[in-house]
Amino acid sequence: MRAIDSVFAQTVGVDEIVVVDDGSTDGTAEAIRSRYGKRVILLRQENAGVSAARNRGIREAAGEWIAFLDSDDVWLPRKLERQFAALEMFAPECGACFTDCTFVGDPNITCSAHSAAGLKTDAEFFQIEDIRYYLLGGPPVMYTQSLLVRRALVQDHDGFDPAMPISEDLDLLFRLTFKTNFCFVADHLVQIDRAPSRPIPLTGMYASREDRKYESLKWLYTKWLALPEVAGTAYERRVRGLLREVFFDSIEAKLHNFRMGPALREIVELQRLGTSYIFTTATLFSRKLEKLHRRLRAAVHPPARPDAN
Repeated sequence: MRAIDSVFAQTVGVDEIVVVDDGSTDGTAEAIRSRYGKRVILLRQENAGVSAARNRGIREAAGEWIAFLDSDDVWLPRKLERQFAALEMFAPECGACFTDCTFVGDPNITCSAHSAAGLKTDAEFFQIEDIRYYLLGGPPVMYTQSLLVRRALVQDHDGFDPAMPISEDLDLLFRLTFKTNFCFVADHLVQIDRAPSRPIPLTGMYASREDRKYESLKWLYTKWLALPEVAGTAYERRVRGLLREVFFDSIEAKLHNFRMGPALREIVELQRLGTSYIFTTATLFSRKLEKLHRRLRAAVHPPARPDAN
């Protein structure tokens, strides 16, 4: 309920709040009806994943602008006010706006989204000259929870891809960069829950060796390479490099679990993409050596323990 309450607490009013209940079984729908009544449009569907839920919300929304908020995250009161001010400053070329975000629930995460991505500015509202640079590697500078975008932009360009269990937001944002400019608000106006106890920690999949993580990322970069805006540009080389890295990660994961057949099939697939068997073998060997070196350095020079006093 904190998420919905934070929307009602905005300093500028919202035209509608659409909640998509994606197959919950914990009484969420009944609690929302009891607390908010007709002030919230509640849509229920069989569990189909976050992309399908967001896409339905986009279809059902009626306003010119749309923003997203997950059930465990919170907007601070001036979030929309500051974003509309930024959009007015950069009108009409900007059709999307983001704010900085902080992360709560995990004491190990101390940086905001902008700080983690290495983004520094003294301006309260700003644009980034090459926003795709921040989408092609490194910590993300943009999170869907802080996005305010013209509804037509996401509705007319396929929305979120339901086939992707992770990085569906990155996929949409990258495609949007070719349709509109983005502006930013430097303030921390969104709190994103990173508590390890969250019921659906999809972000944990990034640190896993699950096949579906690698398949999702392969599909992501393959889609990008098919974009006419990418073909023949400097971005194409970078995306191909990212795709190759995913294959290497996937092969290493399968070898780690002694899944030799699937690993060999991926090596063959890499060859079809233009990476020679010799280069693949040398790269895998080099990556293994680097991991061994890191372990040896950690054993010889362990991290200092906090002072017990």
